[in-house]
Amino acid sequence: MTTDVSYKDLQYGWEAAYQQQSEGPLWQDDPIPVIPQAIKALTAREARTVVDLGCGDGRNLAALVDAGFTALGVDIAPTGLQHARRIIRQRSFLLRADATELPLIDASVDAVTCFDVFGQIQDPSALIAEARRLLAEGGIFVTNAFTPQDDTYGEGEEIAPNTFAYKDTLFRYYSEEEIRALFDGWEIIALERVSWDDPPHGDFRPYAHTHDNWIVYATPVD
Repeated sequence: MTTDVSYKDLQYGWEAAYQQQSEGPLWQDDPIPVIPQAIKALTAREARTVVDLGCGDGRNLAALVDAGFTALGVDIAPTGLQHARRIIRQRSFLLRADATELPLIDASVDAVTCFDVFGQIQDPSALIAEARRLLAEGGIFVTNAFTPQDDTYGEGEEIAPNTFAYKDTLFRYYSEEEIRALFDGWEIIALERVSWDDPPHGDFRPYAHTHDNWIVYATPVD
């Protein structure tokens, strides 16, 4: 284990990953399998407006748009957003920005989603705080986080407990206790553990693997 690493560089490593992908998108075209359940949760709370933090190439954002939400996709990787622009086809807004410092007003949206991002940042506390700031009263935040039972756990160089540098990107894995602690001050509507099989991701992860995730549905507590 080593601490001789720049977390900021690793968090921005996704731009290089998008640029280096030799053929096709970095991820598959379909959204991650929990998106339909997330859409049901947003619909049940009568959400209309959604900010998708870390939208990447837009595959999850596209599913939200297809479901009828007015959406904004946010990502720090310009090449990822270029892919998203082709998928979204002007049906949604896109913003290049750090998800912890957004130029949006307080209490401006009904829902915030954030998929496959907790594992790619050193500490998601600031992102969670920003999601809370954006949510209108009664709003909902839906996100996921990798568990240590994920197939990708242990790949790369361990730089901190349950945290690995893999191909110049960051992968962090969370226990249930860590997730609950991150959402102190929130009402956790549901906390589920869900696994799914993923196909190879081009040059980045060129083999089939199983992801094991915590899925969090939460609303701020005043």
